[in-house]
Amino acid sequence: MESSTDVFFREVLGERAPVADQLAKIHALAWEVVDPSLLDLCRLRIAMLLGCESELGISNSDLDSQKIASLSQWSSSNSFNECEKSCLRFTEEFIVDVSSIPDSSAFTVRDHLGEEGFVNFVNALLVVEQRIRLQVVWRKIFQEVSA
Repeated sequence: MESSTDVFFREVLGERAPVADQLAKIHALAWEVVDPSLLDLCRLRIAMLLGCESELGISNSDLDSQKIASLSQWSSSNSFNECEKSCLRFTEEFIVDVSSIPDSSAFTVRDHLGEEGFVNFVNALLVVEQRIRLQVVWRKIFQEVSA
């Protein structure tokens, strides 16, 4: 089933349907290689940090509502396990400045997810982050054009 974000991308890309199709395929693949609940936590945190309101209303997994409600305080919340906390820490560092992620953050995620799991997580995170950034920029452009 197509999400509201998929529909938005199709509208923006117009006659470039193959591009929208490829973006949707890459996005779907990201959810296949990483635990959907973990990726969904990180996706929601990215949306919060980048101010993408449209992503905050979307659920890609069966996340506990208490976790969602305490996501902005994940580091001090008992709702999150150590794996989730390490992935959320890495996600925030990834969003702020990918070139300065401390090795310790990467190693901790790798320790929780394994080598292949870490690589898959980073790739999936990139896909999710870029999709949200595109959405933020394109929505802003279309708001200005419509005004």
